[in-house]
Amino acid sequence: IGSGKTSLFHALARFHNIPRGRVFLDGRDIHEIPLKTLRKAIGFATQEAVIFSDTVRNNVIFGRAGISDEILFAALKTAQLIEEIQQLENGVDTLLGERGITLSGGQRQRVSIARAILADPPILILDDALSMVDTRTEEKILNDILGARNEKTNLIVSHRLSTISRADRIVFFERGAIVETGDHDALIKRGTAYARLYERQLLAKELEM
Repeated sequence: IGSGKTSLFHALARFHNIPRGRVFLDGRDIHEIPLKTLRKAIGFATQEAVIFSDTVRNNVIFGRAGISDEILFAALKTAQLIEEIQQLENGVDTLLGERGITLSGGQRQRVSIARAILADPPILILDDALSMVDTRTEEKILNDILGARNEKTNLIVSHRLSTISRADRIVFFERGAIVETGDHDALIKRGTAYARLYERQLLAKELEM
């Protein structure tokens, strides 16, 4: 919490005006990439999902042209939201209230995830975007996303270590700094910050059962 993860991803998408020579994408300074091209290459879903007073369809499509119902429904299905949306009075054409007040927090996050994955961008950032989703649904969403995007870049922020244990590379932040990197097995064997937090979360989960 408050360790700089979101700031780092905002810098990658140039939401912050950072100096040249600090952030690179495929070895290229992000300032050398046209801003429109850079942002088009990134799908971004955050903890605080932005929902507009518009239909489900328009919230997910987000002004992009040429999106078929097939693509829209596939994104909603991956976000584990299709069945819930189909139960609404007008399905994907149901009008949502201001800031998505008619949806639960988890549903708002899943609309945001569907929006982020809709165009299958080269880079997908999920910045604690599943924090309000139950662990079982979260696992289904990640299984579908990672299964479909195993050749693309997926950057996932989560305080649930069970979520990121499958990552090829884990970067552990603490108090504004990177303190550990490696895959899950290597970090567990190291027995330091990541391993201690993982053990605490595992114990807490066992106590809840």
